Amino acid sequence: MSPKGKQPIVSSVPPPYVRSSDYDWDAMAILAKLNKGKSVLAAKAVPNARIKSVRRYSRPPFVTDEGHVVVNMRNSHLNEDGVRVGDVYFSWADTEQKEN
Repeated sequence: MSPKGKQPIVSSVPPPYVRSSDYDWDAMAILAKLNKGKSVLAAKAVPNARIKSVRRYSRPPFVTDEGHVVVNMRNSHLNEDGVRVGDVYFSWADTEQKEN
């Protein structure tokens, strides 16, 4: 018997769910790279789970041979739904070059 009376057989596999992002992380990462030594306010009131996900980005423009984006959260608080949110700041850290 299938759970809750639903049929386990479907005519085809549904397309993958693509969540449209409310954030343009790539643009903010590029802006951080172009403004070395400064911080960029990438987004406000972002759920902590999303911030943790962004911190794991290992693709360009977040990580290149030249350096990487450092992701920081500030102004953390619980929103009305009880979800921890905070403001996201990006800054650029150059890759240290070893001198021969």
